[in-house]
Amino acid sequence: MRPFTSTIPLDEARRRLDAAVRPIARTERVTLDHAAGRVAAADVTSPLDVPPFARSAMDGYAVIAADTTRATKTAPARLRQLDRIYTGQLSSVTVAPGTCAEIATGAPLPSGADAVVMVEETAKAGDTEIQIFATATAGQNIGRRGADITAGDRVVTSGDVLSPSRVGALAAIGCVDIEVFAKPRVAILSTGNEVVEPGQTLAPGQIFDVNRFTLGAIVAAHGGAPEPHRPAQDTVEALVEALDACAHADLVVFSGGSSVGERDLVVDAIAARGEMIFHGIAVRPGKPTAFARVKGTPFFGMPGNPTSCLSNAYILLVPFLRAIARLPPPAPRTVQAPLGRRIVSAAGRHQFYTVRLRDGVAYPAFKGSGDITSLSQADGYIEIDADHSVVEEGAMVVVTLF
Repeated sequence: MRPFTSTIPLDEARRRLDAAVRPIARTERVTLDHAAGRVAAADVTSPLDVPPFARSAMDGYAVIAADTTRATKTAPARLRQLDRIYTGQLSSVTVAPGTCAEIATGAPLPSGADAVVMVEETAKAGDTEIQIFATATAGQNIGRRGADITAGDRVVTSGDVLSPSRVGALAAIGCVDIEVFAKPRVAILSTGNEVVEPGQTLAPGQIFDVNRFTLGAIVAAHGGAPEPHRPAQDTVEALVEALDACAHADLVVFSGGSSVGERDLVVDAIAARGEMIFHGIAVRPGKPTAFARVKGTPFFGMPGNPTSCLSNAYILLVPFLRAIARLPPPAPRTVQAPLGRRIVSAAGRHQFYTVRLRDGVAYPAFKGSGDITSLSQADGYIEIDADHSVVEEGAMVVVTLF
């Protein structure tokens, strides 16, 4: 056994991680239907006005506003209809004094007209005569050309996350594809002689690989491209070989092998290929978490226990990954609730304690670091700082929701 000689506080671990962030510089082009959630790598300006023509904002009649002066229900203006204009077509007529054109919402305004009267303020009187019951003003119910976007306007700025509305703005200017920052490639690998792939037959003493899948899911949800690898055996040679196989990645994440047992050899593999930045954090669960650089590539050594691994993935890996992916920091939703049962925490360690919410009350859900249901059956977690060891039943706590 090689016990930890020291651990660093959680805030210090976060500081070192922040200092190690190198935002991804690699870019690629993606089609617009694959752009949502990506980060723009270049400014995009509009080559045209949007809309590219003046258009009606109502179903009704395109008129000359001066023809409707003093029009009322009892003394309507009477105009002759020249045309019926639908969306997607231009009218060949010119609206002259005393005339009008029926027009649909979104249809191009005909030449000569300067207002639209909505259909509810009109009535037909014969085949071509239209009665107007309200006075119109110039520009009324008209969307002017370029009212939304003017040619030369910047629609997207480099670094913008492409939300649905930004994707819509790109579509409005006829954009087909866009240059975005590449998703960081994240190599994920579990270690341990006992770990086997799901689908295989478990031999005595073996367990299915859990962490590769939980880590892959969390990476995919936060801007990364997970690249799973087969489990590595508990030898320095196997771990070094696994590190070399992951050398192409932008980020490497191993689980297991980072604790204090004689077969916890990730530290030795890192020594052979890179530089350890920290190993051991004063948190629970997840004390054995390590962070290093392997030939310039950031490396996370996560605990092998599923709850410890996934918990510290939420707390440490996600903010780091989002930063290198150029995404904004995570902003989880929180709620306040009374605690349903007394919790005793380990003194001197910052604890993340999972809870279930039932009828507005937060009940402890943590079973043990090796139990994935400590998280899968939880709605979120509370934090208990290192200076406190007990949280009493009924105390109001802040629950960070998963």
